[in-house]
Amino acid sequence: MHLKDIRLWQHDHVFDQDREQASERRTIIVTVITAVMMIAEILAGIIFGSMALLADGLHMASHATALGISAFAYIYARRHSADSRFNF
Repeated sequence: MHLKDIRLWQHDHVFDQDREQASERRTIIVTVITAVMMIAEILAGIIFGSMALLADGLHMASHATALGISAFAYIYARRHSADSRFNF
């Protein structure tokens, strides 16, 4: 089989992840809102001496981190969608 024949069976593996999607924007917005609320709860917990607010703010850090990883994955996949070394 010649190289030219193999190309007949090959196709592009980019399926719209090369464009920014609404879900990417929404994930970034939710990440920012979560981070702002986390900071507000931590500061309020420190200022008012509330262990509950402080604990919830620190707990929200895990949520903000998880959402941040998701946002990073969207951006990374979009930027490297045409790179043949990756398979998204």
